[in-house]
Amino acid sequence: MSEFSAISGVRSLHRLIYASRQRIAPADLEHEVGAIIRASIRNNREASLTGLLLIHDGWFIQALEGPAEAVMTTYRRIIDDPRHVDTKVLSAGPATSREFADWNMCARHMSASDDAILDALALRAAFRPDTLSATSALRLLKAVRGIQERTASAAVG
Repeated sequence: MSEFSAISGVRSLHRLIYASRQRIAPADLEHEVGAIIRASIRNNREASLTGLLLIHDGWFIQALEGPAEAVMTTYRRIIDDPRHVDTKVLSAGPATSREFADWNMCARHMSASDDAILDALALRAAFRPDTLSATSALRLLKAVRGIQERTASAAVG
């Protein structure tokens, strides 16, 4: 597949970031995302994958990190999942380190309280992650990682 042409060496660390439109009825979103996360944590732990999933305004944007073969296998499973349509790879290739090392999978559904992040990233007017550059997509997901870390710290402290 052409989206994997940048991925070589099955044992080295790779990162793939994709965007897709989600096909989940609003009433089912919380349940379905919970099911996705539970399955992802279980599967990703076994495959040595880490990552972050952002859900906002009818879109998924996700980073997957780990061995290239595991990243490719997982992404193929995602594109076959009927909850995802119009899937587009934003970035795929070797990574020097894990950006989301603390999570086999973390998910965040952006809300009004997160508008400052979307404003800062100039994404609030029309959230179209499928048009993001690789750099912008990673920057967005790292900003979300920061929110998750602060939220977790506040809950503990």
